[in-house]
Amino acid sequence: MPKSPLILLIFSFLSLSIFAQEEQVSLQFVSFPLSNSANPVELIIGKDKTMNVELPTNALSTVYKVDRLNEWTLGKSSVGPKGEFAFTTYGSAPSIASNKQLILVIRKGANDSDGFDLIPMDNQKEKFGGGMYFFMNAAKVDIAVEIGDKKFALKPLSRQLVQPAPSKTEGDRQYLFTTLHFRKGEEAVPYYSSTWRYSDKTRSLIFLYHDSNTKQLRTHTIRDFLTE
Repeated sequence: MPKSPLILLIFSFLSLSIFAQEEQVSLQFVSFPLSNSANPVELIIGKDKTMNVELPTNALSTVYKVDRLNEWTLGKSSVGPKGEFAFTTYGSAPSIASNKQLILVIRKGANDSDGFDLIPMDNQKEKFGGGMYFFMNAAKVDIAVEIGDKKFALKPLSRQLVQPAPSKTEGDRQYLFTTLHFRKGEEAVPYYSSTWRYSDKTRSLIFLYHDSNTKQLRTHTIRDFLTE
């Protein structure tokens, strides 16, 4: 006997539900600033289930393939007084639609237990690929950025992804003129100027911050060399 339209509709919804539950996402992590504790933290991957993940500060982490969740949560698991699963959350953020995500982890203090701000980014190469530069202002002042043909301003804790055109070409090498200013009252004060190598096979993350010891403005750059 042929199935009724209602039964077919139910089967269709069940199939979509199972597919959604089994859909996997590729996650990578990068963190800033450097932590006093270099131990991995745990990522919740299901009910009462976690896995260890690394949060490097000088490169992107390895790729972790996990089932898609509505929210990504990092922290530390433990066993409660009655033997039950317990979890201390360091930070969490809603997942985004992409099946490749880069989780930017911003530490709130010197230790992981001080807490995180999590910023999920689309990690597909057409969204964050070669020749692209991601700037994060982790400093306490407004910063103006000039890189190649791009100019923009960043307030504290704001970020910007750009794809600048090279400033000059010499032979088979291309370069970007890069200048940074910070706001002092109504004045823009230059504090960094450099010429960077440009490659459409490299993407970069640049963190602008105050050095905790010298209180000077610094830049921290992570370059990710694309192989595919």
